[in-house]
Amino acid sequence: MGSYYSAVRFCVRAFVGPLTGWTVIGLESFPATGGMVLAANHISFWDPPLIGCACPRELHFLAKEELFAREPLGSMIRGVNAIPIRRGVADLAGLKRALDVLQKGGALLLFPEGSRMKDGRLHPPRPGVGLLSSGADVPVVPCYISGSNRPRHWLARGARVRITFGAARGWRELAGESAGLPPGRALYTSIGQAVMREIATLREADTTAVRGATDSGRSQSS
Repeated sequence: MGSYYSAVRFCVRAFVGPLTGWTVIGLESFPATGGMVLAANHISFWDPPLIGCACPRELHFLAKEELFAREPLGSMIRGVNAIPIRRGVADLAGLKRALDVLQKGGALLLFPEGSRMKDGRLHPPRPGVGLLSSGADVPVVPCYISGSNRPRHWLARGARVRITFGAARGWRELAGESAGLPPGRALYTSIGQAVMREIATLREADTTAVRGATDSGRSQSS
């Protein structure tokens, strides 16, 4: 990891752990090397730093172009590998930079839904995750995060952050019968929908685990 990235990660991690009481699951199946897309749901602006601190590898991520015009924020996020992207248009320059990261063996954090979903639900994906994973021929690692949208409850442990990583899946495996389609929206949509199904599976496991822990706590206190 770069020195600035490592320093920021160390400081944020030292702060995040005690504050959130977080739980990180699935690191044993995380690819140690090679290009990969880390695809996560997105419910809070805390998601990128939280996932970045939980991930054992240095990440790159896409951030809306407007953020880079705000100093010192612009300089700070550049230092942690943010790639500017224009929202609402086909930003070929931003996508090219993201593809370069993947083709050079880097790990890219991507939110398939495209933006924060304040209702906490999973929404249909945009084409980006399919375009980038198939274009760079790299696997996708699904990720589900919960509790990041309730920072006011962290200290009281009314909400705990949980980050779950799933197994890496090749884009062809995700696309299934659609893998033979030419590059384009149909292929990218098929991949993206499969990725969201993987994230939904992680969500179900997370919900079950949280419910089990809650029921156990109630039993012990009764």
